[in-house]
Amino acid sequence: MKKYVFFPLVFFLNNTYASDVVPQFYVASDNHYHPVSITTGLDASGKPVVRAYKGSDGQWHNTTVSAQICGLDAQNRPISCPSNSVSQETLESFIQKTEVNVANGIAQLDANKDLTNPVTSGTDWVGSWQKNSGSVDPFAQGYESALFGGQTETGEGNSTWNPRSVLIQSDPYGPFSAGCAFGVAMTGSVYNSQYPISGIDPRYGAPAVKGVGGFDTVANCSLLTNTPARLILTASGYTANTVKLSIALTAAQAAQIHPNMYIVTNSPNTDLSPSSTAGVLPDRNLYAGFVSTQPSTGATEISVYGWDVAGLGSGASGQVPQIKTLDTIWSAYTSPTVFLGGGAGGSAFAHNWFYNINASDLTPSSSNRSLIHQLTPLEVDLNIIGTAPKNSVYWQGISMNAGNEPAALTTDSRQVFLGGNINHHLFLDGADENWLIDGDNIYVPSTKNSSISSTRTAQIFQEWREWVSSSNTMRVVLWNEFGNPAATTGWQQAVVHLGPTIDGDPQVSGDPGGSKQGDIEWNREGNYGAVSICGYGRNCGFTLTGDGNISITGATAFNSDVLVQGGKTLYVRPQNLSNGLEAGWCAPDSYTLSICTNIGAWESLQVYGDLRSTAGGTKSTSSWHPDGHGNWYASNSTNDGGVSGGGAVATSSYTLATLPATNEQDGAQLWCSDCKLNNITGVAAYWHTSVSKWTDSQNNTLKN
Repeated sequence: MKKYVFFPLVFFLNNTYASDVVPQFYVASDNHYHPVSITTGLDASGKPVVRAYKGSDGQWHNTTVSAQICGLDAQNRPISCPSNSVSQETLESFIQKTEVNVANGIAQLDANKDLTNPVTSGTDWVGSWQKNSGSVDPFAQGYESALFGGQTETGEGNSTWNPRSVLIQSDPYGPFSAGCAFGVAMTGSVYNSQYPISGIDPRYGAPAVKGVGGFDTVANCSLLTNTPARLILTASGYTANTVKLSIALTAAQAAQIHPNMYIVTNSPNTDLSPSSTAGVLPDRNLYAGFVSTQPSTGATEISVYGWDVAGLGSGASGQVPQIKTLDTIWSAYTSPTVFLGGGAGGSAFAHNWFYNINASDLTPSSSNRSLIHQLTPLEVDLNIIGTAPKNSVYWQGISMNAGNEPAALTTDSRQVFLGGNINHHLFLDGADENWLIDGDNIYVPSTKNSSISSTRTAQIFQEWREWVSSSNTMRVVLWNEFGNPAATTGWQQAVVHLGPTIDGDPQVSGDPGGSKQGDIEWNREGNYGAVSICGYGRNCGFTLTGDGNISITGATAFNSDVLVQGGKTLYVRPQNLSNGLEAGWCAPDSYTLSICTNIGAWESLQVYGDLRSTAGGTKSTSSWHPDGHGNWYASNSTNDGGVSGGGAVATSSYTLATLPATNEQDGAQLWCSDCKLNNITGVAAYWHTSVSKWTDSQNNTLKN
């Protein structure tokens, strides 16, 4: 093997190795000029052969002194080479000047011992290395992949391979790509992407400093776009396994096509009727396939394994895309066209974390090869070394933005999707006085370690809020109050509130504040199991007790009918209850409204005013009017609710033979329909307890 020895360009005394004129600058692969390091050796007296030279700028410059050594002495000091020590064999091992920076030669080192030419020199060395490795299957791994590790065998004869780790030590220092330690740009096949890190041109000076917003550096940068298709080719037609091209492939085009590459046509399957919903992307009804073989230069067709519509097709073999009806939804080419590469895909993912778990290793056995049972797709940790000042770190966590064109997003677009069958889709583990959710209009604090007490008398569970006419905020708050302090220590001391409050800011602890409106409260004033409706969060006029009864403590106004069903009584409890007696209104039947009591005792009906009644089927009112002296009279005055021309009182009518003779009150009056007085039939009869009989108005014995 030829031995390569690298050393800087030197002025040799022997003209055999020296150029006539040494260039002071050279053009590197970046198309920029770089200076040449001018060095000289030492003469026999240990002095520089050439001390200075005149540069291309017309000025004198000191040379850099270098010396070739051939060993070390006993004190490890360098020993120079004898003038006759270089043999022909040694010379053949040296790099000749003619081999530096030429085709099939080697790259020169600069003063920092860095290569002056790029490593690849335009050759795809990574791809060649991969494809020549016996352990790599380009069919599965891709034809353009750079693989590290797993390609050289361990030599143990057990089909194991040496792994490799990729470690990147970086110090990003500026805007755009200079701000990235590791970057992946999925923007196409040309390396011209700039990562948008503090993306502003620094050459603008002060306006750039102001406009950048902040000096950012990023460990992992991802830059994506709707990547253009690698190739867009016009087709003349299709077979079941090929696309016929209108123009033959060039060498550059053919080299970009690989087996298994996506290929999508602009020909829909006219036999399919994809669903369509307003505001949502339609199903992509386009024939597509995978390239089966790499075409050669000049080819006029590209082979595929078969054609169908992704996700919607039948899966049947032998399908041939039609060319009569062309796509107008995803593109609008007027000729049959095929798209190849990533830009022919339907979606672009920045990251896709996928776990393949071997179930056999989850069950303990003598053949287990893995002990991993815990899976964590992403863990983000923060560790501050030492004690930091309060509020000195702005921790942003995972941040997402839906872009600057919300109207462009479909109605089913989302930022976070939590799916699958799992016990906990979202687990929030906060500390006291933390907001678990702090949103535009919803707030949920952490109450895991907090407790209401005589010192912290209130704590919200959750709050919703909304602006009203851009003037006030309507806040609906669910919160706990230490409202029963004298109760048994524990839950009985709490009163739960749900209701609105006007204005004020969400409070992570303490009273929610604002101007409280009517709310619903539980366990108010020791009514455990009860629900109360309260005005302004404190005036509770209606309570449904735990036993199902209703307590109304405020004035009640009914603006519609009230129905008491099932023959029940609407009781009115007096302020001073006697013997537990309560009276109320009841309806024994459909034609009777009565005063009933809870224990069957008698009750009095006391009226402040007239007693009025309307006869069934008429609108005329009869009225009994008190005179204020214990007397009643039947009024014929409309002022008393009576009817002009009325006022008479009629008693029940009996015949002389049927007049009752028991249980009558002294002075009771009835009408005897067949009795006569002064030869007139019909006499008012009066009961006399003293003689136990009825008489006429003159106390005469009744007769007929």
